Amino acid sequence: MTLSKLRELVRLRIRDTKKPYFFSDQEIDANINEAQREACTRAFLIEDDEVTTVDIVTGECRYDLDPRVIDVLDISIGTTNPQSFTDGWTLTEGKLLIEREPVADDVLTLHAYLLPSAEMVDDDDEPEIREVHQTRMLDWAISLCFQVQDADMFDQNAADRYAAKFSESFGDRPNALTMRNWRDKSIHVVNGNGYI
Repeated sequence: MTLSKLRELVRLRIRDTKKPYFFSDQEIDANINEAQREACTRAFLIEDDEVTTVDIVTGECRYDLDPRVIDVLDISIGTTNPQSFTDGWTLTEGKLLIEREPVADDVLTLHAYLLPSAEMVDDDDEPEIREVHQTRMLDWAISLCFQVQDADMFDQNAADRYAAKFSESFGDRPNALTMRNWRDKSIHVVNGNGYI
């Protein structure tokens, strides 16, 4: 579904269909883009296992991470004959930390959940998430429209109602601590208590 069609649906549902519009196209487009990012954050809707790579170098354990990465499921090492990367690793805000220094330069390929690669700007741009999710993500854009601080448009009850519908579709938003705990992929060793 194109951005212009999604914008039309938002206008229809907030009853902003007569010119001059209350919301500009740019304001609604910004809300739709935010809705797509929010849906991806909550429900991990964009999964990639080829594009996101990190060049690792000998002696370095900290690497910049693509800002679109929400979480990493798995990592493989090597380009010609990739193998599973078995060392522990952790994601921080913007960094990939590996537990052991590499002994040689190589490439890591991340199997990751991502945010959209670009904002929708042109009328014929389409969301990166599957079409089955696109109309339901508009509930978030509509909620944002009803939160604008204006005597004619502000409606907290409607904003809450649409936010709740969005949560029913995509789940609750995890807090920052929960997201940080997801990102910890360090190897946890359980020592035996001496009994067999």
